[in-house]
Amino acid sequence: MTTGKAGANWQGFLALTATAALWGSNHVVARAAREAVPLPAMLFWRWFPAAIVLTIVALPALRSAWPEIRPRLRELVVGGVVGVGVFSYLLFGGAYQSLAIEVGLINATTPVWVALMASRSGEGAFTTAMKWGLVLALGGTVLIITKGRPQALSELHFNLGNLWSLLAAIAFAWFSIQVRGWTRVIDPLSLTTVSAWAGLAVVMLPAYLVWMLAGGPWLVFEGADLGFALAAIGYIAIGPTMLGNLFYLYGVAVVGPARAAAFLYLSPLFTVTFSVAWLGEQIAWFHVAGIAAIFAGLALLGRSGPKRVSEGTPSLSAAGERASQLPRVGERK
Repeated sequence: MTTGKAGANWQGFLALTATAALWGSNHVVARAAREAVPLPAMLFWRWFPAAIVLTIVALPALRSAWPEIRPRLRELVVGGVVGVGVFSYLLFGGAYQSLAIEVGLINATTPVWVALMASRSGEGAFTTAMKWGLVLALGGTVLIITKGRPQALSELHFNLGNLWSLLAAIAFAWFSIQVRGWTRVIDPLSLTTVSAWAGLAVVMLPAYLVWMLAGGPWLVFEGADLGFALAAIGYIAIGPTMLGNLFYLYGVAVVGPARAAAFLYLSPLFTVTFSVAWLGEQIAWFHVAGIAAIFAGLALLGRSGPKRVSEGTPSLSAAGERASQLPRVGERK
């Protein structure tokens, strides 16, 4: 029995490592394809086939969960619009305009925004150590966004793609806070599928149709390599979008949500590795300093005991942990 459990744990660890690698490669492939595939086409064809496959896989669970989904359908659609549709546009828009290294590192700040939003909603108060953790993480983010020149914020001279990446992390943090309650009554696979279709139908399909009606190409820019474009779209749809979510759900089921969430911090490290190896991007001092500050801040946020606001109020760390248990529907990280 023990041997079987250990074997299952290793399979879960491998699935979670694969998840981190797939999500880490997401920004890299998007960055490589930016001159071949228009953003609206990339996002639509990334999600459409993946949503179909996810629906087939999730069909038995969706039938069982429908009594819980139906009364919450409107709020689930809003969640999918923000957490999948808007998030995907911001994340890939960042990759199309900024270095993949920077997009991956900025996306690692999502737990910081989860903690801030949980605190603002009255779910806990920050200890002194947690406040320093926020300062470190946000300082590291500013360092990356401004490429080591914080004064660029006042001059408005910074990469717009990094701003989109930051807004993507904030959008997904909001989504995580909203979804926290839904996962108590709806299984993650059903929730992932419903959210995917909401983002696809309300955001990605209309934007794609408007793009084509305005005269934009339906799949590739003129003169672009069609084979490369199809390979990039196929990889992102099958790898990070479909297999990444399924591997993560499997890992959570096998090793538990708390240990599974820790593997997500490998994702930006994979992004850096792939960006250097495949795109030839260079690691600058502010990338290293920025991610070190972000990880140090996240460590303080995760390990410090939060103050209790009132009796019966959930703690901030508990809120953050529940949010980290969710499948990274739009991503990733």
